[in-house]
Amino acid sequence: LPCSWGAVFFPKHWREFYVYMNMRFTEDAKKNPVQIPKSRTNGWQASWKKFLIDMMYLRGYVSLYPNFPNQASFSTNHMEPGAHISAKDNVLRHDKADFEVPLVQDDFRSYLPNGKLPPASRLPSLNLFNQAVSLKGLKAAGAKLRMDVINCTETEILTVHHDTGLPNQCAKF
Repeated sequence: LPCSWGAVFFPKHWREFYVYMNMRFTEDAKKNPVQIPKSRTNGWQASWKKFLIDMMYLRGYVSLYPNFPNQASFSTNHMEPGAHISAKDNVLRHDKADFEVPLVQDDFRSYLPNGKLPPASRLPSLNLFNQAVSLKGLKAAGAKLRMDVINCTETEILTVHHDTGLPNQCAKF
């Protein structure tokens, strides 16, 4: 599940998402063809994050979340006003201490096995519902819906052009 607080999006993936969102955005969320079974995002109206979650689910993508000692992180939330924090109709009170975490100050490679990030296939992965699943299982779940911008079979996922992010072709996974 991607997080909008402190995430880093690399250009290739952001371009791909930008193309996807432009192809899918409608004013009426009910007209969006992507309905992930049991997902809370199905009713979201105009959230860019809904489209990011949809794209990631359909294509079997993941977000990498470091788990450093003492909850240290590359970013922290300062609780700036937004859609959730300090919203006028928000009945919840937020404690800043629940959101701010210490920042990684030093070279973080010392936290990694042999000073290197293991291959993605060796890292644990969770699906949208916080259940352990393989990377191939993530691709299979998205392909099963057959709702991407190009209709692929249940054993294929959409590939995109590396530079433009435009849909390319269906490919077996």
